[in-house]
Order: sequence, then structure tokens, then C-alpha cells
Amino acid sequence: MFEPMSEAFADNPYQFYAKLRELDEPYFYEDINVYLLSKYPDVDGAARNPKLVRSQDLFLDQDDVKAHQRARNWHDMPNHERFVQSNLLERDGDSHFRLRVIAMRALTKSCVDSIRQSLNTKVDALLNQLMQKSEIDFVADFASLIPAYTIGDLLGVPHEDRYLLRDWSNNIVQFYDVERTQAHKLLAENATTDFYLYLSDLVARKRKKPKEDLISSLVLARDAGEMSESELISMCMLILTAGHGSTIDALGSGMYALASNPGQMSLLRREPSYIQRAVQEIFRYESPLPFFHRFASEALDLNGKTYPKGTKFGLLYGSANRDPEYWPSADTFSIARDQNRHIAFGRGAHLCLGNRLSGLTLEVALLEILKSTRNIEITHPKPTFKTGLSSRGLTSLGVALIPK
Repeated sequence: MFEPMSEAFADNPYQFYAKLRELDEPYFYEDINVYLLSKYPDVDGAARNPKLVRSQDLFLDQDDVKAHQRARNWHDMPNHERFVQSNLLERDGDSHFRLRVIAMRALTKSCVDSIRQSLNTKVDALLNQLMQKSEIDFVADFASLIPAYTIGDLLGVPHEDRYLLRDWSNNIVQFYDVERTQAHKLLAENATTDFYLYLSDLVARKRKKPKEDLISSLVLARDAGEMSESELISMCMLILTAGHGSTIDALGSGMYALASNPGQMSLLRREPSYIQRAVQEIFRYESPLPFFHRFASEALDLNGKTYPKGTKFGLLYGSANRDPEYWPSADTFSIARDQNRHIAFGRGAHLCLGNRLSGLTLEVALLEILKSTRNIEITHPKPTFKTGLSSRGLTSLGVALIPK
């Protein structure tokens, strides 16, 4: 019934989500020992529920935590365990709150907005190159390059090093998905190690010569005793891994949605003031991070059934954002949709800190593309989506950018 690694699921997960929503209770997906929440009220409620946590440390002793690590094949990865498995996203309680306050202080709205002009310039220059071609792969030639601009500017990574960010991000993030072979494990650990060594050197340079960037801000917090060196490195890794691949996926999916719905693209050309609504509709319609897990830190009642402490739940954001019981015309892409309370970035204590940056990136990129073209045509009628449960995005998208 539910096979997220299949091509059928990659092609159209929404038909599978619809079947899950028809069930009276959460579907148990045995492969990863998780109860899948698929309806908007259930997912929204679970994301807000403080009793549903990311970290098992709150309700298990260390021997049991290690046993679960081995069962998930998350063991014997010293740097991955140190910097990825213990990052802000994977924490709860006081430790999570302390690090989140530091991150929020650094990731202010003005900090994110300051990237806009630089991003505009870089996107414009990239488009000038791509417009010379009769056809491009929108994912490889455009979308995959953009997050390195924004995250590179935010962190303060030198321009000559930004090409490294994509592979590090991809190779770390791929181990979050269902398939965790030894080859995937080695890839994740090696990427984490390489990124750790790079960041350690960059942090040392920022400490000697600080600039107006996030790493320099975090160095101040570290030197004030607010966080450890490992937590500093871990937060930088999280900002990259959480924002890099998901932004590429949202850009690709957004362009595909607009090009597949020419009426919506025409509306956005006529009314560029709709750009913020359009971006939020892209996040709803094709949520780039459609699945996150939580653990019940104590026995939990859900829709009349009691689940014991330690039960793992899968929050299907991608399904909740297409639930017709909540959304009018749920499967219709509409940039005029108002009051778009999607759950693409989660809810509650774990609401994604990078949602402003991701939204800004899509706004700038899409407006620049529409400003530079009179039409955008899909050159391959059936592009392919990535397989897997944890991310949703195109592997490639052939388009022709028709200049004005």
C-alpha cells in the first residue's frame, strides 16, 4: 500500500496520501516502525504537541538510545553523531530552547533581507548566461546553484568555496531517508567529516577577522560561553543541510507548477505583487520536506486510541497540505490562494528557522525569471521526481527560456 522508494510514489505520492487519509487510524509503516499521520488536523496537532519530541534522550536511558541507533543504522558514525544527530533539530527541552534563541538572534529578518540585493545581482547574471541557450536543465543549471549564493552569503563562506556546499549537503541529507545502506552511511560520514574540517578552519578565520555574517555572530555566542564549539559547527551544518536541498527542490517544483499552469504564470506576470502568495502556494502544493518523525515522550491518546511511550509517528506534511477536508480545491495550484496556513515548515517548537530565507530565495529567483522572459516552455513533458519519503523534488526539468 505504501512504498515510498517506488517510482509510482515518486511520480505521484498524492494518490497514496489520499488512501492513507481514508483510513480510520494512522497507517503503520513497518519498514521504519512508524505510524503515519496524514490528515491536516492530526499532523498540525502533532507538530504543536510538546509531548511529541525528536529526541529519545528525554524518555529513554542511554543504553536504549544506543540500541535504537543501531537498529536505525545510525551508529559508528562519530562525526555524524556529533554534529548531525545532535543538532538543534534533533533536540528538545532546555537544550533546544537555548540553541534556538541563539539561532533566532542571528537569523533576524533584517539579516535575511540584506541578502536580497546580492541575490538579485547574482540571479540576473546567471540568467544572462542561460538565456543564450535554446534549452536548459532548470534543476542542474539554475536551481542547484541558487542556495549556495544565499547560504554562502549568510554563513560567510568565500565565493571560491561555495561549489563544495551542494555535495556536502546532498551526501549528509540522503541518510535521513528510508534507505540506509552501508554505502549511504559511508557517504554521509565522509561528507560530515569534510564539512567539519572546513568549518573548523573557517570559524578560526572568522574569530581572528570577524565579518557581518552568521558564523561571526555565532563565534561571539561561543566565546561568550553560550554554546560549545561543537554546537557552533553543528548549527552551521544544519543551516546548510536544512536549507540547501529543500530550496533546490522548491525552486524546481515551483517552476514546474507555474509552467504546467500557464494561467497561473500569466497571472503572476500581470500581478507580480502576488509573488509572496505564489511562493507559499508552491510550498503547500509541493512541500519540499514532506515527512518528519516524532516520538511520544509519554503515553498519548490520538483519536480515541492510546499509543505507548516511545511510539514513533511520521508527520506527513505533504499529505496534510493536500487534505481536501481542510483545503478548498486541494489539488489545484492557485497563486491567489489566501490564508495559506500550510505546514511545509512545521509548527510549534520545531518550526523551521530558515523559512524566511527560503521564501526570499524563491521570491527573488522567480521574479527575476519572469522579468527576463516572455514565456517558459517545458521541453520534456514528463520530468522525473526523486524517490524517497523525506524530500520531494525533481531530478531534472528541461525548459526553454523565451526572452522578451
